[in-house]
Amino acid sequence: MQKEGKLASKKRESISKELDQIRCAVVEKEPEHFSKEDIVRGFFGALFFGFSFAFSKLVVDVGNVLTWAHVWIILLSTFVILTLEIYFIGYERVPNKKERLFGQFWLKRIITFYLIAYVVSFFLVYVFGIYLLAGANVLKIIIAISMPCSIGAAMADLLKKY
Repeated sequence: MQKEGKLASKKRESISKELDQIRCAVVEKEPEHFSKEDIVRGFFGALFFGFSFAFSKLVVDVGNVLTWAHVWIILLSTFVILTLEIYFIGYERVPNKKERLFGQFWLKRIITFYLIAYVVSFFLVYVFGIYLLAGANVLKIIIAISMPCSIGAAMADLLKKY
């Protein structure tokens, strides 16, 4: 009789653990650890956002008149926007913030998302010949296009949430 009670108790515990896992995955959507799939999603998100800016002649016109002060503001704004996206889209859903510190969560993502954005914007500028129109201002244009690309790379994480 005691064996049946212990078996029933173990079965209840097992079911309870499985229900908690399902609740975390479906209802709370606890963020998983950063993976290769996140990187691939980031590339496609960056391409999606980057295409809309790369095909605009306005990017070349603006890129030719940007000062380095503007470029630094673009970089700073990009990192602030990415940090806010990372916090509100991902880190806010972490249940045990003491075990999973924001700095570690943030660092992997910000470096990856911005690196993806920079690679994609470099790719777009060179594949579509924007550098031919930009002349010496090509780096400014790459940095300008990297801002929407980085937002697109991080938005792919948002799509995973919903």
